[in-house]
Amino acid sequence: MADQIDQDNTGDTHASGVSDIAQEWIVRLVSGRITAEELRLLKAWLAEQPSHQRAFDRERTVWQQLDQLQHVSAALLEEDRRTPEPPARLRRHGRRYALVGGLAAACLAFIVLYQDIRAFLLADHHTGVGHVQVVTLPDGGLAHLNSDTAIAVSYTDHERRVDLLRGEALFEVVSNPQRPFRVAAQDGVTQAVGTAFVVRADPQQTRITVVEGTVGVFAGTDVQTGQQVIVRKDQHTVYRPGETPQDARPADGGSAKAWSQGIIAIEGQPFAQAMAELDRYRPGRIVVLADRSRTKPVSGRFKIQKVDDAISALAKLQGLQVVHVAGYFVFIL
Repeated sequence: MADQIDQDNTGDTHASGVSDIAQEWIVRLVSGRITAEELRLLKAWLAEQPSHQRAFDRERTVWQQLDQLQHVSAALLEEDRRTPEPPARLRRHGRRYALVGGLAAACLAFIVLYQDIRAFLLADHHTGVGHVQVVTLPDGGLAHLNSDTAIAVSYTDHERRVDLLRGEALFEVVSNPQRPFRVAAQDGVTQAVGTAFVVRADPQQTRITVVEGTVGVFAGTDVQTGQQVIVRKDQHTVYRPGETPQDARPADGGSAKAWSQGIIAIEGQPFAQAMAELDRYRPGRIVVLADRSRTKPVSGRFKIQKVDDAISALAKLQGLQVVHVAGYFVFIL
């Protein structure tokens, strides 16, 4: 089997040997190229000895925040995929790739963990994965924080400001024309007087959806000089770093805020995109190994506290199999 992990020493109780094998499995899992047979082998290895499960959990904890690791691992293993080698040589290369992958992962880990630590240190309020929280702001307004979200609050005599450091939040704004309410997220600012709107900060863009009233969305962080786009009820806009906000387009404000009521709303999304949305609400990683070109768009409304049920239901509609590994990884086959 190409790229098969060397398990010749699976009976070895030496801690470093077990840790090496666990690390190789993690590299393989997050590469997104694991097979159903390899998943079976992994489950068997985990069940052999308690030390295997403990080593796997330790390695998983170290690597679990590396969202970009899939691309790094796939690139490191690309040489073997292009030029198949005899199994013995593949096994020798396995640890070399795992070591190089570990070094690359360490660099990524520093970046990711720095961002996480920075958000945590700056935040006045934050939520964990799968948790939603309502925060009462100093003026009586409300900030609903979605899963894995952090905000910093700064109120002055002239401005009510909230920095969305990560994640997504619904703001219910108390009217006060003398003190505009502003939400800064990535490379833009949303300004309102009395309204309700959702701000979602994704890695590549920020989306603003208006639920009630009207807001102004500015490129850059200076509302005096930035270019403004007006967004009204049931409209949304998107901006990216260094670009002006897009013109307002129709949106479903009710669906955009559904998570604040404990519901994940999926409407006509490609299957892989729907899985990525569900992935926001559970610790771990969902990996779609099935042929994406054969999947169909999906819709549904699911409870945040029952994400695994949603995954199973949507996969079943596509005729796909769901495999859970170590309570963390979910593979769609």
